[in-house]
Amino acid sequence: MTASRTTAPATSTRAQPTTARPDPPRAGALVVAAPQPGSYALIIGIEKYRDVPAATGARGDAERFAEMARTTLGVPEENVRLLLDDRASKTDIAKQLRWLQSNVPAGGRIYVYFSGHGAPDPTSGASYIVPYDGDPQYLGESAMKMTEVLGDLEKTKAKDVLAIADSCFSGAGGRSVLAPGTRPLVRVEPVKTTARVVLLSASTGAEISGPSADGKGGLFSKYLIDAIGSGQADLNGDGQISLKELEDWIKPRVKREAKRANRDQTPSVQVGKKLGAPADFIVSWGYAK
Repeated sequence: MTASRTTAPATSTRAQPTTARPDPPRAGALVVAAPQPGSYALIIGIEKYRDVPAATGARGDAERFAEMARTTLGVPEENVRLLLDDRASKTDIAKQLRWLQSNVPAGGRIYVYFSGHGAPDPTSGASYIVPYDGDPQYLGESAMKMTEVLGDLEKTKAKDVLAIADSCFSGAGGRSVLAPGTRPLVRVEPVKTTARVVLLSASTGAEISGPSADGKGGLFSKYLIDAIGSGQADLNGDGQISLKELEDWIKPRVKREAKRANRDQTPSVQVGKKLGAPADFIVSWGYAK
């Protein structure tokens, strides 16, 4: 991405920052930032699965992210697709990826958010997201390989994509699953992103993506929504949040709280080669200064 730090990364449909709000937001409230009429969002939250244990809090995470997408990220209501629980089968997700390919205009922005289980292929180490009807014993037939999902996003006309995953692929618990009695025979391979896609993940490597301290949702999602939805990640006060600021705000908080629960969790960011540096990728803009 070639946008500068002071220019919102959108097309000719970009809106100017909203006017200043007279009062600061109350704790937990979502602030209204700049509209993004050329943006689209696909949001998936699967808590209750057909054949595997629940991913506690995943549905609530997705509902909260969808609220933030409309309010703070400025995604038009008609451009938001929210898939929850049994409405997030493999077919449902594939259909909405095709919808993005057909509808996002040239130069648009896509936000994709997934909250639910991931799974590693025990033999190859490839990472999969597990849809509502996914079965870890038959990943190739019932789940979706992360690299293929990112490839589908790369096929859209969007100028850039921010893909966010609150799941993990270690098979070690938390928001990851394995077929009963199996363990990966090889190291789980890190997911590599594509040229126009930023991938923001809740954890790295063999780590577990765990819950927040109150147990109501994912630890990563809690801080992600706090960072963007309240504007707290605008570290330099310029009215916008870059990917670098978002990472710098979220990572230490997630790591610190995970340590209190006696585990390691380190959010990670990968930036596609056509998008420039993390400081140049603007996630959200139009915050009151």
